[in-house]
Amino acid sequence: MIKINKSDSIIDIIIKINNCKQKEIVLDFPFWHPILHNYTSLKILKNKAGNKDLILITSDKTAKNIWKSLWIKYSQLWDTDLLEYNYTFLEYTKYLFKRYLTEIKQIFSNKTPDIIFEYQKKYSTSNSKIWFFLLGLLGSVLLFIFIFYFAVNKTYIEITPEISIRTKSENFIFRAASAEEVLNENIIKLTQVSKLIYLTNTFWTTGVNEDSLKRSKWKVTFYNELEEPVDLLANTRIETKDGVLFTTDTPISLDKATRTATWWIIPSHVEIKVTSSLKDSKWKIIWTRANIWTWVLLTLPGLKINNDKIYAKTTEPIDGWNENYVKKLTQEDIDNAKNILEWKLKQQALNELKKQILDDNAKNNITYDILWVDDILFYSDFKVMWDEKLKVWANIDSFDLSGTIKITSYIYNTEKVLNQMSSTIKDTMLKDVEKLLFVNDKSLRISVVLNKQDRPLEIKATAQVESFFSHNFLNEKNNYIEKLKSSIAWLEKDDAIKVLLNNQNISDVKMEIRPFFINKVSKILDNIEVSVVEKN
Repeated sequence: MIKINKSDSIIDIIIKINNCKQKEIVLDFPFWHPILHNYTSLKILKNKAGNKDLILITSDKTAKNIWKSLWIKYSQLWDTDLLEYNYTFLEYTKYLFKRYLTEIKQIFSNKTPDIIFEYQKKYSTSNSKIWFFLLGLLGSVLLFIFIFYFAVNKTYIEITPEISIRTKSENFIFRAASAEEVLNENIIKLTQVSKLIYLTNTFWTTGVNEDSLKRSKWKVTFYNELEEPVDLLANTRIETKDGVLFTTDTPISLDKATRTATWWIIPSHVEIKVTSSLKDSKWKIIWTRANIWTWVLLTLPGLKINNDKIYAKTTEPIDGWNENYVKKLTQEDIDNAKNILEWKLKQQALNELKKQILDDNAKNNITYDILWVDDILFYSDFKVMWDEKLKVWANIDSFDLSGTIKITSYIYNTEKVLNQMSSTIKDTMLKDVEKLLFVNDKSLRISVVLNKQDRPLEIKATAQVESFFSHNFLNEKNNYIEKLKSSIAWLEKDDAIKVLLNNQNISDVKMEIRPFFINKVSKILDNIEVSVVEKN
């Protein structure tokens, strides 16, 4: 008998057949060897056996029709010891599982194979154990299904409430009073605060000492297309299309133009030196724009008639302008510096006053703030100081100005206002339904001034604050959680989530169903656990 391993290929089996000297070639195949189900491979083995009988020994009977068609003898073994010897544990388990399934299928189809009868004759006692095993297995599966579908099906839900923001408005009377004065509870005391500050700032001059500027100078060519001579005075202005101005250094005399036999006009021309102006046609300093390139057209801005007949062009670049000039102080520089200094003083005074209020709050454990309404900030004692040597038209690049200003305003106890408004909010909210999360104290503001008088300072105004609410899911009186459970019981997971998200009081839902292979919400309300997760 030739032992065939599971890893043996057809080449390995042929070699074993060729080496066999016995009259019969008996091949012991393991369970589910691929050659047992391959017609071509079995035919090759049959041919290699020649005149010798080829006998297959196997516990696999699924391909017996192939063996019969090739006239190959076979013997099917059901000996447990032999199977355990030939197969690994996994192969043997697989074999038993397929065997039991085949038997069950044949029993229900009322077809009992010959192999079972043979097996019953040999092992009638052990066969009864198989049925006990099958009945036990079926009972375990049914018990497993019952437990997980009807007893252990759990649904865990996390809901995030929808947060609504409401603006609460309430009218208050704010009155200026001394620290010792006691006011009615409905009146908020205003306390006067002030701060005096000093500031020095450096400013740059914008004036230009024109004598220090070096202008662009060179030659241009003037042209005359008129049939009459033209005379131009010294300092005649010419300009580019960008408004850059130049002036002639000397008077100009242009001969008349000549006409050819074909009536073409040949203009007369003359070369003249020009010098750039300090400012262009828009009265702005020209700077390096006075340095121009060749063949630039220059026109006469003062010429109203025939201004296209008399013109100039550069035949060479004009340059020479430099920026090494001397700056000078103008009256406009001083006036602008005063306005800027005043603005900076006011900004710094306000910042310093805010800082002083915060420091006092931290030191005394109080919460005061400026009553932010129109005309509540008062500035006084504005003074500007500078060096007496500072004169207009002085040749300087920068100068310093110093100044002082006093800021005065009124502060109030924000905590008292917030407590009163919070109490009103709690009194007006729906009990057992709404839940007040918090009142945003940073949102406190004065929205409207209803009335104001100056002496003494008294302001009637509307204060506003934002409050954050959510639905009170966990209140046992409204029984809201039980209603949610009833609305989703026994629904598919996706459908249940949609139902919850369509609730105006819920912004987000997370759902977990156990065991993992069940996709329906538990039918038992006690097996649905709902928790509420507040937004951060």
